[in-house]
Amino acid sequence: MLGPGDSVPDATVWMAPREPAICSNLVAGRSALFLFFLFAWSST
Repeated sequence: MLGPGDSVPDATVWMAPREPAICSNLVAGRSALFLFFLFAWSST
């Protein structure tokens, strides 16, 4: 869990199939809210 003012880690996320992105590059010094849904795109 990150708090207000914490730096975004250099974690890789997937924007689309075969399209990785680095979280810190997506933010690039701006404020951001990331939401992750476990199993959002699977049948489980």
